[in-house]
Amino acid sequence: MSSEIRFDYLNNRWSVISIERSRRPRGYAVSIYEEPTTDLSKCPFEYGNEDKTPPEVFSIRPDGSPPNTPGWKVRVFPNKYPALRLENPNNRESDGFFEKMGGFGAHEVVVETPDHFKHTQDFDSQEHYQMFYTFRERMRALYLDLRIKYVHIFKNHGREAGKSLVHSHSQLLALPMIPPRVDIQISQSRSYFRHKERCYLCDEIKFELKEIKRVVYENSDYIAYCPYGSLYPFQIRIAPKHHYHDFSTIEEVKLRTLGEIMEQVVKRLHKALINPPFNMVVYTSPPVRDIPVYPDYFVGIQYFYHWHIEIMPRITTLAGFELGTDIYINPTPPEEAAKFLIEVV
Repeated sequence: MSSEIRFDYLNNRWSVISIERSRRPRGYAVSIYEEPTTDLSKCPFEYGNEDKTPPEVFSIRPDGSPPNTPGWKVRVFPNKYPALRLENPNNRESDGFFEKMGGFGAHEVVVETPDHFKHTQDFDSQEHYQMFYTFRERMRALYLDLRIKYVHIFKNHGREAGKSLVHSHSQLLALPMIPPRVDIQISQSRSYFRHKERCYLCDEIKFELKEIKRVVYENSDYIAYCPYGSLYPFQIRIAPKHHYHDFSTIEEVKLRTLGEIMEQVVKRLHKALINPPFNMVVYTSPPVRDIPVYPDYFVGIQYFYHWHIEIMPRITTLAGFELGTDIYINPTPPEEAAKFLIEVV
């Protein structure tokens, strides 16, 4: 196989799959994330340190313990240094030639475990389920504010992926606009639906299940595969097998099978690449909101958009070519990555 330039339709991006630059999984081992020893009394996410964070807005407490005390399994609170605040103005105005908006929104931290030394690769399916359950509940709560147009959920694992504190956590930002990346996915999905009268991601999943060679794992409700046009080595896309547009409406049983497939995927990545740094992002349909400038924006979105999760290992460095062209060079073909992830367990 020679190098190929592949198209990722969903994200409207090109990637160069470069076999000449190919690296086997062990070739990425330099990216190992070694955590420093930490004084647990100084970690704001530890049991007993609840007063070191803003007051919690959500928690899972099987023992019925009161808020802002030990006893929690998952805990959510506003970021101490938020990028956006609900108290900020929600206005858009000109700044001379330029445009600006008030810093309105919300920025929350989701601490998925009270165990300082447990990380996502150590989570069992129940712990992953609790994480996704929390994401769903916070998304639902934030969407009650009609000014919120989109809730962006992500997890940074490892220093190279942007993780700033050792203790495992995720973040969410509630935004007064639909982010450009999501807008591109909506536009691409809408265009495909208009031409084919089918959901793009449904067709992609159907093809991947037929081809098999990029599928890493599947269960009754979900598929995990390395996308054909992967931008990153060992990139994994997790998506519902059956059409579902809105993450915030997932039923309980499907949250549990999502936890099961997430456990499998993260453990395989951890074993194959020796604890690689990665970013996890949840992509979902935004809630239907009245946007006068785009009155038809949400028409049919429940039919053409398909929610999914992207896991993007950060084991290569973006350089001048990627930053200058928005075309990514991926030195590991997704077929090879998937094969290795299947065999690694």
